[in-house]
Amino acid sequence: MFKPIQIAAVCLVFSFTAIGQEFSKYTFEGGGGFSMPSGAAGDRFNTGWNLLFGGGYRFTRHISGLLEYQVDRFSLTNAVLQNNNQPDGFNTYWAFTLNPRYDFNPKGRLNPYATAGYGIYHRRLAFTDPSQAVGYCDQFSGYCYNSGAPVVADFNNFKGGYNVGGGLNYALGDTGMKVFTDVRFNRFIAHNTNDWVNVTFGIRF
Repeated sequence: MFKPIQIAAVCLVFSFTAIGQEFSKYTFEGGGGFSMPSGAAGDRFNTGWNLLFGGGYRFTRHISGLLEYQVDRFSLTNAVLQNNNQPDGFNTYWAFTLNPRYDFNPKGRLNPYATAGYGIYHRRLAFTDPSQAVGYCDQFSGYCYNSGAPVVADFNNFKGGYNVGGGLNYALGDTGMKVFTDVRFNRFIAHNTNDWVNVTFGIRF
């Protein structure tokens, strides 16, 4: 016959098992949107675009830990191009960051969340010359395309960086999938800091 303490222990085990079955332990996300330079970066970059992909583990319904990969690309302002005597160019960042996330209402249809992360950021500043673009035509299909403006000079470096922000998930019924809107401030930590805000739309599950 079970003693009370043994019965309590068995109930506790089954309780934790039931809790664990109420939500998926793994989470994945993907999306894209637009990025806006902030502060002094606004003098160097125009509004650009971004991509975000990530995956991680849910420790509880509210707390998750994710590894995220993001790309942000900006064209250069006319002032930067004129100062460097270049016809065109772009600035691209990509980053791997570790981001804890806190979901405020994980069981609701609308679920606001907060997140922040730190990791390694890579910056590439490149100047291009559209006049050197080469066109090609396929004689069989008749399809023609342009090779794009070649890079005539570029500069690359790695630094630490961080992002902080949050967003809103909207659950798509009982499928476990959600659409999200995410807004974050990013900083590439360098001698001259580069700051921007990205707004991303995507799917998460």
